[in-house]
Amino acid sequence: MALPRRVIVTGAAQGIGRAVALHLASPGVALAVWDVKRDGVEETAKLCHERGATARAWTVDVGDADAIEAAVAAFERAWGKPDGLVNNAGIFPRARALDMKLAEWEEVLRVNLTGTFVTARTVAARMKDLGRGAIVNTASGRALAGAANGAHYAASKGGIIALTKSLALDWAAYGIRVNCVIPGLTDTAQPRVEMGDNELYAAGASIPMGRIGRPEDIAAVVAFLLSDDAGYMTGQSVAANGGAIMVP
Repeated sequence: MALPRRVIVTGAAQGIGRAVALHLASPGVALAVWDVKRDGVEETAKLCHERGATARAWTVDVGDADAIEAAVAAFERAWGKPDGLVNNAGIFPRARALDMKLAEWEEVLRVNLTGTFVTARTVAARMKDLGRGAIVNTASGRALAGAANGAHYAASKGGIIALTKSLALDWAAYGIRVNCVIPGLTDTAQPRVEMGDNELYAAGASIPMGRIGRPEDIAAVVAFLLSDDAGYMTGQSVAANGGAIMVP
């Protein structure tokens, strides 16, 4: 399975983003790992180095378009044009719709949806010059099922699914594939905003495959979508959720 060799992974300080970076890390691969959490993303870069990759941590807020451009330009100066991108960064505050302040709504959309768009567009401008590239965006099962206390989060993730299709249509002529992974309930920091460990693991009993997801489960799907094995796939959203939500 041939994978991109110059890759940016956002939201890589922990959880799914870290698992993706580690899955991709191998000798000859240049990895830029981004996050606002400096200590976590530096630890991810260190772990990727231990697997033989050339890795560097950048502290980047994907809600800041100037910071995105600066980080991609620095990547290009160091290693050349990126041929892979994983848009994983996102925030997941909780609020009921009637109680939600407009500023909360706007912040989630700015980071999760606009950040995905701006990062993809900034990287795709370099991929276009290469004549190839693979981008994987991260949505959520909440995009399909909704979220009673997270309308802003669910809307942002639903937008990512639609954005993925639109970018795939725009960029196919340049050899750039754009796909999306839709994780289900996964053992990360996000569900622990509302659940303790016992409750989280018990939730696996209601999933057809009998367990919640692991970050490595999602990372394997991301790697496939980035790879040449998925070379005839673009504009697709692939759910990895143990059968909890079955997408037609």
